[in-house]
Amino acid sequence: MLDIKIVRQDPERVKQAVKNRCGNLDKEVDMLLEIDQKRREIISAVEVLKAEQNSVSKQIPQFKKEGKDVAPIFAEMKAISEKIKADDAELSELEAKQRDLLLMIPNIPSDTTPIGADDSCNPEIRRNGTPKDFGFEPKAHWDIGADLGILDPETAAKVTGTRFHFYKGLGARLERAIISYFLDTHTEHGYTEILPPFMANRASMTATGQLPKFEEDAFKLSNGEYFLIPTAEVPVTNMHRDEILDGADLPIKYCAYSACFRAEAGSAGRDTRG
Repeated sequence: MLDIKIVRQDPERVKQAVKNRCGNLDKEVDMLLEIDQKRREIISAVEVLKAEQNSVSKQIPQFKKEGKDVAPIFAEMKAISEKIKADDAELSELEAKQRDLLLMIPNIPSDTTPIGADDSCNPEIRRNGTPKDFGFEPKAHWDIGADLGILDPETAAKVTGTRFHFYKGLGARLERAIISYFLDTHTEHGYTEILPPFMANRASMTATGQLPKFEEDAFKLSNGEYFLIPTAEVPVTNMHRDEILDGADLPIKYCAYSACFRAEAGSAGRDTRG
């Protein structure tokens, strides 16, 4: 999430950055600045009221000692207190709106990032090796899996739906072996293996950028603010959310396996065979 100071200091840069990413959030940026201005005005006004409240409160004992009527002062203090309460409520509402808008605005791309409509505009920096020439038309993985009897999407479609697989026999063993191979390889190089929960709360999903942008792609549980994770990155990254890490402890290296749950709501018709 962008720091509000960045938006405040150079809103046109933020607007152009969104356009460079093939989007347009000009209205949202302007609205964000309006909310930010109103929020700061309220904060300033509340600070003045609280200062007045503290000042008068200190004088009340002296007024009582002098026999002065403090009823009007109490009435004034009550009015100030109610005003502060109302301003605090409005401030909370504005801060919630500000946070929602900030979560909509993407990061500013690097100046070295090429601007284009698709990956055809990406420059090739370097190339390692050459593509393998099979000398024949290679089969798709789902055809190879069906021929070997190790993948069974038809049965999975009956049991669950399209875009799912049953791994069978050597296919299941291969999947298990690959998971073990990569976890073993990483732990041998100093990584700590993690088996994370397959559900995360809204705060965790938001902290890793899954929400609000990709909420339609997420599987949300109906009985609470829990989501099935789209990748192990979400729970593993959030292990240190809201913590300040000691630089002497870095780098902290984790590796993890998890099932990944994504509806891919915006990808209808793409890669429907897995």
